[in-house]
Amino acid sequence: MKRQKAAGKPFFLYLPFSMGHVPNLPAKAFAGKSRIGNYGDKMMEGDFHVGQILDAVKGLGIEDNTIVVFASDNGPYGEAAREFGNDGTPDMGNSGPFRGELGEATEGAIRTCAIVRWPGYIKPGSTSYAMFSIMDFLPTFTRILGGKIPTDRPIDGVDQTDVLLGKSQLGHRKSLLTFIGPELVAARWKQWRFYFTDVHPTGIGPQRQVGLLSANGPWPGTQKPST
Repeated sequence: MKRQKAAGKPFFLYLPFSMGHVPNLPAKAFAGKSRIGNYGDKMMEGDFHVGQILDAVKGLGIEDNTIVVFASDNGPYGEAAREFGNDGTPDMGNSGPFRGELGEATEGAIRTCAIVRWPGYIKPGSTSYAMFSIMDFLPTFTRILGGKIPTDRPIDGVDQTDVLLGKSQLGHRKSLLTFIGPELVAARWKQWRFYFTDVHPTGIGPQRQVGLLSANGPWPGTQKPST
């Protein structure tokens, strides 16, 4: 960021954190700080690093001309993978009111929160429940930057600039497909969600009855579907 700023050029920074993803082994500076185990310690560590990025943006004097996105690509690990030998501490998050966890087809597996900051354009404290996919960031940012989307290939995202600017409550995405590996397992259309695989109707823990799929079938230790 410093080099690009000094050169008078824009930049794109993609920084994928492992905080919250097993195995959660906090750095010494954060070990035991949360008092709720390794998972909490790693959340604090991740929060610290996000703060470093925001401080750097502010220190470079580009805070009002930089879009910052904090988002996740999946829901939390849950009952199926909560213990990974990290001193016996729960290594899991919480999907709130939604069913399911990472690797499944339910809302708890794919519905995550996202925070977008764009001073002067996105109203502070505003919220949206529009259907918005991470795939939508490509066409959205392309429009904002005045670029052009390639026309020689399918583009899965849709332009959601109006959602960011508060001009559309529902956004421009009406449907979203959910795959596990190559298998289409669910689809959402507006407020409706359709499942093409067996899903437990209630309860906690794994929602998909046949378990996670790999290229060669169910992962070891999971049940294979009956015939």
